[in-house]
Amino acid sequence: MRYRFILLFTIIPLAFSCVKMPKNNYVPDFEVLEDFDWKTIEYRPMTLTQTSIVLNEAGDTVGMSLPAGTYNFIVGKTTTLSAIPDTSAASANEVSTKAPGDKYKEVIYFPSKNGYATVMYEDLFPAKGDMDMNDIVFGINIEFNLDNQLRLRSLKISIQPRAIGSSYSSIGLAASLSGGSYDNYVDKIYYSEAPSIGNFFNVTNYGGSYSAEIGNLFDVIPLTGNFRGHFTDNSELFLNVRNVDPVIGTNNFWVYIDILPSRIFHISNLTFLDAPSIGKVNLDIFALFGDRGKEIHFKGTRPTAFFYYPYFVATWPKSDFSSPDNWVWAILSDQSIRHPQEFAKIYHAYPSFTSWTSGGGSDWYSPAVTEFLYTKKTF
Repeated sequence: MRYRFILLFTIIPLAFSCVKMPKNNYVPDFEVLEDFDWKTIEYRPMTLTQTSIVLNEAGDTVGMSLPAGTYNFIVGKTTTLSAIPDTSAASANEVSTKAPGDKYKEVIYFPSKNGYATVMYEDLFPAKGDMDMNDIVFGINIEFNLDNQLRLRSLKISIQPRAIGSSYSSIGLAASLSGGSYDNYVDKIYYSEAPSIGNFFNVTNYGGSYSAEIGNLFDVIPLTGNFRGHFTDNSELFLNVRNVDPVIGTNNFWVYIDILPSRIFHISNLTFLDAPSIGKVNLDIFALFGDRGKEIHFKGTRPTAFFYYPYFVATWPKSDFSSPDNWVWAILSDQSIRHPQEFAKIYHAYPSFTSWTSGGGSDWYSPAVTEFLYTKKTF
């Protein structure tokens, strides 16, 4: 036993001796609560007494043609919901289809039918970086297509590229569906414009559609090849993060995922950007910087089989994509908000950010300080 003990502590330094970790010596202007979960969304219960359309406070649709029952809507913590009767004459699942999801009448949206949430990543994981949270910025809209038994049959993820503040020349985006028991759910994946995803992902091409990534214990869904390809001019490294630069146009795109008929599940069993748990299926969105191994996830979500696990040496004893002092590299707002300019810290651009991470309220993106924000284009 003594020799095994010595051998173990000999192997560990050798295993990581060639791993160069970025220095993590930046001390923020404030402290994050040790148990702060960084959640900006929640599951809002709502009981419908008849087939209804569900609206948010702005009057935008959150749910369509939903039968009577109790639901858990994925919403921002400041969202309010209301319901009106759905008087549509069309019967469920009888709509002529021109797009993959049109045959499903019952639909739930995040954040709403016509709205986009804002996703922001920092690329210097596992170091904290400059905390401007603008290395990838995009809007996201998700459409959950249900059958008339409220089982998830497909989902459509729409992406609105906004900015790149990263010096990495190759950047990827992906989603994943994972249950607590590592089941597979994805049948085929369709794209509004087929990306060249081979640089990051290994998939099977079916001619117009793709498989989930091969080699994982759960389903990884490529969303992009190189994210830079969705900008009309990507000759510069920094795109739409400095007000002194020209505005770079972007091309929106969507990815449509069919669920295997044998693996459909009730929408109440879906979670979003959450820790895996038995009986639930979690939808995650994550970023890749430079190579397949450098995955950046939301706090608590699951890395894939291709993640480079030695990165967790720098965040030890944490391995949930948060730093030892509970900073993160991915955040989301359920609203479409402006992102910070290059080198402008997010808590300077949004002063309520510091009170939010100290447990004071949920609306961190108001007020905003314009001088720290990218303002040359409105998304």
